[in-house]
Amino acid sequence: MTHFFCRWLAHALRGPRRPKVVCHEARPPWAIEESQFLTLCKRCGACFKACPNGLLKPADRPEYAGSPVAGTPVLDLACGQCSYCGSCARACPTGALDLRLGRQVQTRVRIEASCQARQGFYCLLCEDACPLQAIKVSNGGVSVNMAACDGCGACGLACLHGAITLVPQP
Repeated sequence: MTHFFCRWLAHALRGPRRPKVVCHEARPPWAIEESQFLTLCKRCGACFKACPNGLLKPADRPEYAGSPVAGTPVLDLACGQCSYCGSCARACPTGALDLRLGRQVQTRVRIEASCQARQGFYCLLCEDACPLQAIKVSNGGVSVNMAACDGCGACGLACLHGAITLVPQP
């Protein structure tokens, strides 16, 4: 009986646990491992200001409110392509973004069913836009060489049909 009471008391004193909030958006290319990133990032905004393409924004989804994820930088490739210039990492005063680790691929290409090439129409927009030639269009549709893709976002910007989305890499 004492064991049960001790467990109950320990649970009662801890209070209700909040579920761990996970960032579902891509981090900047030089982000360190997520738990360390959340510890080091001071949400100072230096990386936002340093990005010449304006691709970094604060994590502001409603589910992030009150969590360590809120206000941390996330990569938004909806309006631009990342040039991997490293300005964000050089501006980071805490080391949450670290050039020495090398560029980390944060996003992966997903081609939706609305892709014109997949539907048999002639379209080479994404293939032409890819600076690394990771996308190939053929009679069989579109294929992406994930090993070659660096997730820069050029293909998504080039697609006039909205058939390419960039999803955060797990």
